[in-house]
Formats: sequence, C-alpha cells, structure tokens
Amino acid sequence: MRKCKRGYFQFETSNEGLFLTVYPPIDGDKPVAISEIMQYMEKKKLGDYNPAKLNEAVSRGSRQETRVQVSFVPAHAANEFGDYRMSSDVMTLEAVFYPPFKGADELTLEEIKRDLMNLGIKSEINEDNIKKFLTERRYFEAYILAEGKKPVDGKEGYVEYKFNPDLKPTPRMNEDGTVDFHSLENVNHVKAGDVVAVLHPEERGEPGTDLLGRPVSPRKVGHVIFRHGNNLTISEDGRELISKVSGHVMLESDKIFVSNVLELVNVDASTGDINYEGDVVIKGNVLAGFSVKAAGDISVSGIVEGATIIAGGNITFNRGVQGMNKAVVKAGGNIVSKFIESAELVSAGGTIDTDSILHSRVTAKGAIIASGKNGLIVGGDVRSITLVEAKSIGNEMGTATVVGVGVDPAAKKRMDELKNELQQAGENKIKFTQILDAIRKKQMADGKLTPEKIELQQKTMRNMLLLEKELTKQKAELEELRSQLGEDDNARVRVRGNIYVGTKLVFGDQSYFIKEKQGFCQYLKERADIKWYTL
Repeated sequence: MRKCKRGYFQFETSNEGLFLTVYPPIDGDKPVAISEIMQYMEKKKLGDYNPAKLNEAVSRGSRQETRVQVSFVPAHAANEFGDYRMSSDVMTLEAVFYPPFKGADELTLEEIKRDLMNLGIKSEINEDNIKKFLTERRYFEAYILAEGKKPVDGKEGYVEYKFNPDLKPTPRMNEDGTVDFHSLENVNHVKAGDVVAVLHPEERGEPGTDLLGRPVSPRKVGHVIFRHGNNLTISEDGRELISKVSGHVMLESDKIFVSNVLELVNVDASTGDINYEGDVVIKGNVLAGFSVKAAGDISVSGIVEGATIIAGGNITFNRGVQGMNKAVVKAGGNIVSKFIESAELVSAGGTIDTDSILHSRVTAKGAIIASGKNGLIVGGDVRSITLVEAKSIGNEMGTATVVGVGVDPAAKKRMDELKNELQQAGENKIKFTQILDAIRKKQMADGKLTPEKIELQQKTMRNMLLLEKELTKQKAELEELRSQLGEDDNARVRVRGNIYVGTKLVFGDQSYFIKEKQGFCQYLKERADIKWYTL
C-alpha cells in the first residue's frame, strides 16, 4: 500500500490480537490525531483496546513508524472505506476515507462511483476528485465528490421614489430660546405631470437541481407593483407613476398618495367629523366631541380641545392641545405641538416635540422632547422607547409624574418565546440528523437501501430543509427584537433643568423614584441598576 504524505495508521489482526501501526507524516505534513483513530474504531466497533498503548502509538508515531498491540482480541479485517456526507441543502456530497487493515482491499474508482449511485446521486460525479484521492490517499480529509446545480437567484424589484418618503416636520429654535412651531416644512410638493415614482421590475432567476436530481427553485422575489391612491396615473410602459394634479405627494406604508389639500376654518358642527384620504389643514380650532382622521398629515393652527385626532402620517399643532381629559391624538409618524395639556392620550409612531406636557398620558416610539421656552413635563404619564428630554420634570409641589423609557416588557416576553422555539427546532434538527446517520450506517452495512428506507431518507431531508427555512425566519425575528432591546439599552431620561421629588422613572419593568431634587442630569439603565449622571 502506498503511503500518503500526511500521517496515517493501519490496523492488522492475527491470532495474537489487534495491532496498530502509525506512520509519521512526510515533509512536515499533518500527523495522525488520536481522534481520527477513535472515530475509526467506533465505526468498526473495535471497542476492547488498551488506551495507554493507543496514546503511545500516536505520540511516537508522529516521529517514526510505530507498531503496538492495542488488544489481545482479534478483529475482522476491514477494507478501505469512505464515509459519505450530504450537506443539509442536499447540494454537496463530500467523502472522508479510512485506511484498510493490512492486507485488506483498497477502494477502486468504480467502487466509489457505485457507492454514490446507491446513495441516489443523480448529479454529475467529480471523477477528478475521486482520482485525486486514489492517487494521494489522504485519509481523514474531506473530498467533494458531487455537487448539485445551484439555482441562479433573481433580483428583487423595487419602487424608486422621486420624493423624500421620510420627510419630518422639525421645529426651529429662535435666538431667544423659544421654539418656532409656525414655519414647518412638512410636505413634498408636486406639480401635474411630475413623475413621483419609478418601477424597477423583479428578475425571476433560474432553477437548479440538487444531488438527487430534484428541482431547486431560486429564492423567491416578490412581484412589485405600484400601490397608489387617486390623482395618479401609470405610464404606458408601466414603469412610471405620474401625478395628475398639483399638490403634494406622500407615502403611507407602501402606498403613494397625491392630493389637493383639504383646508377648513374650524372643525365643529358646521363640518361634522372629518375622514380624509390625504392631508388636512385646519386654520382654526378643533372643538370638543369632534374627530379628524386622515391617511396623511394633519395640521391645526388653532387649539385642539377634547377631540380625537388620528393621522397615518405626522401631526402639527401650531398652538396646542387643551384636552379636557378627553383628547385622543394618534400619529403614525411625528407630533409637533406648542403644548399638550390634560390629554387622555397622545401617541406617536415617531417623535414628539413640544414646549410642555401637563397632566397627560403621552407615548412615542421615538424621542419625546419638551425643549421650548418652558420645557416642562408635569403630572401624567410620559413614555418613549428611546429618550425623554425636558428642561424640568415634576415641580416643587411634588406632583406625581411618571416618565418611562425602554422597550415594552411584551417584546422581551416574545424574545424569550423565540429562544424556546429555536431550542426546540434545534432539538428536532438533531433528531433528523440522527435518522440520516442511522440510514447511512445501514446502507454501509447492507450495501444498499430498501425502498422504504430511501423514502424515509428523502422525507427526512425534506423536513430538514423546511426546518432550516423556519430557523432562518425565527432568527431574523429574534435579531429584530434584539435590535429593539439595543435601543432599550441606550434609552435614557435627560433633564436640562431640574427633576423633582414626586417623579417616578420607569425603565422597562424597573422603577426608580426621585428622592431629592437634581439638576442637569440624565438617567439610564446599566444592567440591573438605574444610574444617575451629570450632563
């Protein structure tokens, strides 16, 4: 038998027992590892052996040819054999070969090809790699013997917006420290005939085949279309979305709207409730008991009383909310208001900018900033995922005030559920792997598989693929939640003036009570503690 350049070993059997010869590597190649011998003995069930002799052979055999007796029990002489392993996606088959007993038979090209046929391989066999092994005989190393044809993935289609879909109203700070809530540029202007979006269609890709000859579809790409409201038309080639009117354009989720502005003096008994598919501009007040709902943005120049204001986009109150403990204000985007007082609920999917928040329940996914001339948060319950900032929180009278930051505990609960689901999926993957290993061993022992075993093997492989897809989906959701918890880790309460006794700070599910007045400071959660730092 030819020696390979790397170290290897051979067993031999006689009436005296089982002997092991370890050959050293040539030209500084890799020596034999004891784990390789142990794997071989496990596969061939050579269990009754002397560990000390085995260690001696491996140690000395790295430098010189070494022969030791490892057992007094003879064993059946095994021929050279290969351990064939399919990848989980059934696209790659690799083999690791093991040396024969002294005097036993070596593998041939045709025997290896027959082994692959018995595994059901339909893709082209890499004869060059088989011949490479037969020439160099490098044991315990993986050789790729067959590969499926990988699918060619397509490209996702997308809509290119010719306007800023993330336009946010931002108040301007004046030289005297006050905030100008009047000059807010919060719309994307458009003229009749303007192209507001361009469609880039998807490319479908090409299918492939796996090792077993089964088709493998390319990654699915979504079919992209224009989603739009009124006052828009699609060009003859289907690639451009064109405005039919002059006004403004906005994006709500993935739907494009172009609308004339609905302008009203007041919302009262003369108008009734308002429900508009676009933007609403109110030059006067919104009286108590009425509601204004818009798919886009809402702007009110006057006072909002105990009314309901709901917008899919941004909300701007140039004066503010005098809520009478009845006002409900909800925005999918940002809220800018001169002040918020006695509101039952003010909720934003983005940020909230205001001069003061008094005795109101206020929530936001983004930052809540009271940064005007007063910059007050007094009374009520104010919560943001990322940041609450004000000049003054609470007051000298000790008015009960709750300020919270961080991720809703429900998100953390979902993350725990996902971890448990991933653990269960991992256990199922181990079971599938054990089934495939048992089938492979059965095939090696019998030389071929029964139709029932082949069907079980293929079914298990399909289940393995489905499990991998589900694992990918769950891991993506877990990463998204971890990203939110990362925001939670950076969440803080910042005070640019004073924070007073009577204020309760809430970080997720943990509370902290202010026991003495502090100034120019911020609070954040570090591990299990809420820490105080100066600005």
